[in-house]
Amino acid sequence: ELKSRNNETSFDETLHQLKHDSTALTNHIVNLLITQIEGNLKDEIVYYRKIEALFPIISILFNDQTKVEIFVQIEINKEQSLNDSKSQESLHGIHDIERLLIYVRCPPIFQHLLTFIRTWAQHVGLYGQVYGYLGGYSWAILCAYICHTYLSPIKSLSSIEHFSIDEFFSLVQQFFTTFAKFNWSSQPFRLYSKSYKQKTLSEKLSVHNRGAMRIISPSPPYNNTGRSTINSTRDFIIQGFQRVLQLFDTINTITLEDKINALKQILELNNDFPNEKTKSLVQLTLTSVNSSELDEWIGWMKSRLAHFINDCEEECHLVIQTQNSIEYRLNNTEALYSIAFQLDPQTLIQHRNFSNCLKKFLDQFNLCPNRKESMKISHKIISIDDWKLEQMQPKPQRIIK
Repeated sequence: ELKSRNNETSFDETLHQLKHDSTALTNHIVNLLITQIEGNLKDEIVYYRKIEALFPIISILFNDQTKVEIFVQIEINKEQSLNDSKSQESLHGIHDIERLLIYVRCPPIFQHLLTFIRTWAQHVGLYGQVYGYLGGYSWAILCAYICHTYLSPIKSLSSIEHFSIDEFFSLVQQFFTTFAKFNWSSQPFRLYSKSYKQKTLSEKLSVHNRGAMRIISPSPPYNNTGRSTINSTRDFIIQGFQRVLQLFDTINTITLEDKINALKQILELNNDFPNEKTKSLVQLTLTSVNSSELDEWIGWMKSRLAHFINDCEEECHLVIQTQNSIEYRLNNTEALYSIAFQLDPQTLIQHRNFSNCLKKFLDQFNLCPNRKESMKISHKIISIDDWKLEQMQPKPQRIIK
């Protein structure tokens, strides 16, 4: 940004101009992000889409098939200036990443570990805040801890070049061992325990206790980066860690070849959706006339999903497993999304509180501000066995995203 006469950037001036208009400020931020994507990231991405949902979402697919979704939410207190210290603290995303890179001792090795863990989490169905799992930043914090704890400080570039498969395997093993044994139900996980500033009781309740997995950001205001998790998804993530430890117990990990094979097998573990303990599925079918409308429709569903799964757990006391991918059909004009439950279909249908929660969730689709007549939604409750039979049927033009 260019400096202005009063030593403020043009971005600062825009903030002052739009500080009382959250919608205009949100649109400005989104446009800045798109400009950066089209400029600096042009050669690193396959495509990106801007999706209008409850909050604007930018969906990005990178060349390595990593999919990232950025949503922009601006909250403005009209009684306070944007120069307020709390407002300044909210603009800390870049500083969070910088802090992690300093903390990890060796950023290139950290990046390799994070890519490996993220690939595993995506493949086994445990990735994505919108689905109630951990997002990229939470996984980055966990990987940063492992690197800081088990890596020596980098001394030269040659030390990175000589980093061995044995050492990388050791990091991966420490990752799953550490977090499979961590007491997620009662302890928050944070990188800087000594520097963590105590907050008031009300702040602790809002920051710490939101989310079943509490992975505290290393920067003010120390938000819980795992706040989208619920008890059910937390338990499935822990089971995912334990599955890898069980794999280690069944294979040799002595020679270099053994370790390479073990790393390969970790990434080949199957997606656990639906889990063997689940008995029924709520399957949503979203349709539209073109892929752009469908993406917008799916974006709206994702923005309402967290409320639904929270209600199912808190009000209905149900165990829920969310699918972390969307199945596209019919040239991207139809999409299927499923949520699994441990009750059988008949019991689930007769569950009064669940019926109320489901109705409230489906009613939210009528509130979509950009909904067109062509954007339709239907649902059905089926058994896991019936779902598996459907999956075995040939389905042309079927794409999982």
